[in-house]
Amino acid sequence: MRDPLQNPSGASAPISLEEQYGSLFDNAGEGIFQTSVSGRVLNVNPALAKLFGYRSPEEMKRNIKAVYRQIYADRNQRGRILRQVEARGHAQFEFRFLRRDGSRGWGYVSMHAVRNAGGKTAYYEGYFLDMTSHKELEEQLKASRDLLEQRVLERTRKIALLNRDLAADIAERKKVERELRAREKELKRRAVKLEAFNITLRTLLEQREADRREIERRIMTNVDDLIMPCIERLKGTALTKQAQVHVQHLQENLRTLTSPFLSRIKASAHLTATELQVADYIKKGKSSKQIGALMRLSPGTVDFHRNRIRRKLNLRGKKISLQEYLLDQF
Repeated sequence: MRDPLQNPSGASAPISLEEQYGSLFDNAGEGIFQTSVSGRVLNVNPALAKLFGYRSPEEMKRNIKAVYRQIYADRNQRGRILRQVEARGHAQFEFRFLRRDGSRGWGYVSMHAVRNAGGKTAYYEGYFLDMTSHKELEEQLKASRDLLEQRVLERTRKIALLNRDLAADIAERKKVERELRAREKELKRRAVKLEAFNITLRTLLEQREADRREIERRIMTNVDDLIMPCIERLKGTALTKQAQVHVQHLQENLRTLTSPFLSRIKASAHLTATELQVADYIKKGKSSKQIGALMRLSPGTVDFHRNRIRRKLNLRGKKISLQEYLLDQF
């Protein structure tokens, strides 16, 4: 196996350090450069020339007249960097660089001063790394992080607003619930009071109805006991036919006026005056014979009126007591 330090001709003489350095310089993947103090490009390797858009190091050296304005996007940055290099002998920094076509990229440089025997800077040299992809990724990540933070802030703000609205809604609901409970309590109190009032009202109505019935009973009793016997006796006296008619009408009208029963059954069954009088006596438990004696009718005539009353009340053929029906319905 051939020694890599031998020259290409195969001779045993070793390759010089200058030749080794030249090979490394030309074949390095990173950009390597040398620049003058004034800012001219003294030497670059092919990798650096290619990074800046030149076909060869020679083309780059011919075209670059002033590094500070043709390489640095910020013209003042090279002066600031050189002050650090002069003070410390070296510097590492990131900067925005310009390519041949004017496009921009990000680069990382490690540079040091090469001084002469008197300690004065002869030139600067260093290496250059293209960080454009890395920086673009960082910027994308930063933009994504900023967007995420913005969205988190917006979401947090929305959640805060929702929480505020929810708290207000809960407070409003609690207020409504308190009002509903208060109203429910008031309604219960009023319901109890209304029930007591209804009980009192029912009692008063029942008493009024009882009083009304008692008044009706007394009126009817007085009419039956005091007036009707007089009319009956009057009818037994010698009267003209016209007087008899008037007395008969007077008797019928008295019974109709003083008997709510007669008014109700008259409106319901459309009974004649004689049928009304017969029905009234039946309701009071009078027999046909007793009714005939009171009304000066034969028992057969009373039974005839009984049958007509049952027919008008739809009781024909039904085993229902006429007296019980009148008592129950009227």
